Amino acid sequence: MTHDEFEHLLAAHGADVALWPEPARRRAREVMARDPSLAGLLATHAALDVRLARARSAGPGAQDLAAGRRVVARLAALPLPKQDARAPVRWLPSWLLALDLRPAWPSIAALAGMAALGFLAGLSVISPSQLDAAMGDGAHPQVTADLSMIVFEPGPPEESAL
Repeated sequence: MTHDEFEHLLAAHGADVALWPEPARRRAREVMARDPSLAGLLATHAALDVRLARARSAGPGAQDLAAGRRVVARLAALPLPKQDARAPVRWLPSWLLALDLRPAWPSIAALAGMAALGFLAGLSVISPSQLDAAMGDGAHPQVTADLSMIVFEPGPPEESAL
């Protein structure tokens, strides 16, 4: 195990070697026996873990609470900065800013979605034989073209296609 691997395991699993995976735990003990600097690194991380656990369990101290109250009181005493409603969109003309388009966006999005869906459905190619099979043997009109032919044909459509 290299020094970097040991530091990675230390950062990933903490300073308690007993919580490390078994193969890593065994190799870490072997490496610490050979290199005392790793044992010192482990002790440093263990001390840090103890301090963090103590700070987490103790909660904020009286000094921390007093400092927090002073900051909140100072912020409450400051005046609010001047607000400019046009700040994010200064480049837009004022008449456009006066329009309130927010309630209309769901309707516009639904209409755009339906238009896209209609366009895609119109582009789908259905052969006349498939349509004949779907309609049965009864009297039915013959389909000779679809919307994709009208859209993608280079020239004007023939009258018989419409």
